[in-house]
Amino acid sequence: MVSRDAVATYIDFFENLTPEDLPRFEQVFAADARFRDPFNDARGVEAVRRVFEKMFADVDDHRFRVLDHAVDGNRAYLNWEFRITPRGKKQTLTILGMCTVDFREDGKVTAHIDHYDAASQLYESLPLIGSLMRFIRRKIAAV
Repeated sequence: MVSRDAVATYIDFFENLTPEDLPRFEQVFAADARFRDPFNDARGVEAVRRVFEKMFADVDDHRFRVLDHAVDGNRAYLNWEFRITPRGKKQTLTILGMCTVDFREDGKVTAHIDHYDAASQLYESLPLIGSLMRFIRRKIAAV
């Protein structure tokens, strides 16, 4: 069973993550860790770090905040809000989602799997793709 301290440490790590923290990924993630979201499926701590290196390269500002969480055995469930300002843009995007985070007995993360609606929260904000996504949503919606 993962300790509440390990979960709190992980939450703090992500809520305060900066580019200067990238070298610390080996302290947080197991060597064979997996990170998956709607755009990435990275395996291994180096690949996980590259996902976040790219994120920092693509955004001018970001803020990750855990709204609440629960723990069951070696798994934590995090309900979160992620605010990003894409590089060169003025509009901040807010993404709401949740993730499952699996821990080893020593507190290192073996898997972080994000779940969020990329279509409505990201694609629909893009000029050309957004209008197409909104059209499709209207056509297939029951109400």
